[in-house]
Amino acid sequence: MPGDNPTLVKRVRDSGSRWNALRKVDTLAMFDFGTSIVTLDSLHLPEVAGVKLTDLSSAYQLDFQTFERQSKALSLAVHEYTHFVDSTSTVWGLRHLKVLDKAYSCSMADESGFYVMRQCYNHLKRLKLPDYYTAVPEIHAATRPWRWALSAGREFKHDGKPGDRPILFSRFSNADGELLARSPISVISLLETNAMAEEIEVSAVLNSRLGDERVVQERVYERKILGHLYNENLTEYSVCAHMVANHFGMTDARIAFWASSVISRLALNSARTVYDRMGQNLKPFFAEMGLRSSDPQVKLIYKSLADYNPGAIFYVICMYMPQGALSYREFFLLALKQVMTDLGIDEEFFKAEALSEASDYVGVLRRSSYN
Repeated sequence: MPGDNPTLVKRVRDSGSRWNALRKVDTLAMFDFGTSIVTLDSLHLPEVAGVKLTDLSSAYQLDFQTFERQSKALSLAVHEYTHFVDSTSTVWGLRHLKVLDKAYSCSMADESGFYVMRQCYNHLKRLKLPDYYTAVPEIHAATRPWRWALSAGREFKHDGKPGDRPILFSRFSNADGELLARSPISVISLLETNAMAEEIEVSAVLNSRLGDERVVQERVYERKILGHLYNENLTEYSVCAHMVANHFGMTDARIAFWASSVISRLALNSARTVYDRMGQNLKPFFAEMGLRSSDPQVKLIYKSLADYNPGAIFYVICMYMPQGALSYREFFLLALKQVMTDLGIDEEFFKAEALSEASDYVGVLRRSSYN
């Protein structure tokens, strides 16, 4: 927030500008993955004085001026702090902190240990893959509805040659089937769908407490969300919601983001043993998808799970669920539980493995010199 410590804000912005995986969408605030610092750049103290998180649980009707103040502050704060929570409290987040800690704790007097800094560099770079992995032809009109399909590629090695590490891509086409964009399904895709889902819920709660302005404001916000969803230059951030909307035939953006965030958090909290077990139980999934063992997509998914890519878990779970599962939220959660069981991952196993792996990371971080 400007005025608190402008020097710190500027330092974080300057140092994070090169690495900020959310730079295309974080124009009003920022979460820095290298430091876990949240900055709410566009908020000024006089504008938000007295605004509290507990305002979201109040029931009193809002006048429009109060609504605007609370909406601006709380939507931004909840969005950015969702990134903070996911990056520090999920299994993936604790794994992320361990990578950072190893790099920051590296002794500059021992060259043999410098490789951990390279590992950290690769890790941060993969949060959002470089822009050259995203293709936006910009030669076709983005007419709706969009179509979505999975495709594959390989990550380039440091020498510029294609490596063995696969990349899951989403191909977006317009209503006429013409290519609009091809974007990777990256970790940032999952993290952003969680933050957007929480932001949308904040707006829905505050909108519901407006008086005569409520209907108009709901339409204004709906146009804003649809503008985000159907921006071909931001598809890496919205791909999870698109995948859910297309698979389940869901036209309500709020429900699509909610469902995608449920699957995303499950993926981010998956222990490595969950990836391994899922990889051992995919034959029924491939059969339902009409895929043979020799199909490139099958090999892609196996390799992505072996690389512990949470995007692969998101894809498998989403596409394995029955298409009518999102008619009711309760049915969706039951269908999700059944799919996980079919993949050999019951609730007890999932929780036990997540807690076990998280405990290992917490133990390492507690011994850190930065603790």
